[in-house]
Amino acid sequence: MLTSNNNQTFRTQKVMDQVSIIYPALVMFAHTMIIIFTMGLARFIAIHKGDVSIKFFRTYSEGAQTERLHLIARHVQNLFEVPPLFYLGCLFLFVTNSVTSVALGFAWAFVGLRLVHSIIHLSVNNVSYRFFCFGAGLMTVSGLWICLAVALLSR
Repeated sequence: MLTSNNNQTFRTQKVMDQVSIIYPALVMFAHTMIIIFTMGLARFIAIHKGDVSIKFFRTYSEGAQTERLHLIARHVQNLFEVPPLFYLGCLFLFVTNSVTSVALGFAWAFVGLRLVHSIIHLSVNNVSYRFFCFGAGLMTVSGLWICLAVALLSR
């Protein structure tokens, strides 16, 4: 049963600065751009060292790229799979004025997990550790969307 005091606590939590949800999205965007630029630089270096032919990048069918280049390219693809759900969740929380400290916690946790996932994927590439980070990231982005649903349904 909701009491007036409980309802007051929920409202107080909602009064927080709604713009705060944009900061984790900005960090995630910066991280994505750094990885994309890393991929571009790695490709440029590989072409100039002769490790891969520039022709490969025309259709991705002439020749082959190095395993490292493939790994980086695959990681860039990863950043366009679950993270768009994160960006949309942040955007919807913002435009509906539904940002809470819990939602913000989920957002920062997601960003932290994606950063760790990137470090693992692009260094030791331990699939078990990567999978743990991926699964935990899915739970945090789900938590973000649950916060949105609860906020909207409680209006």
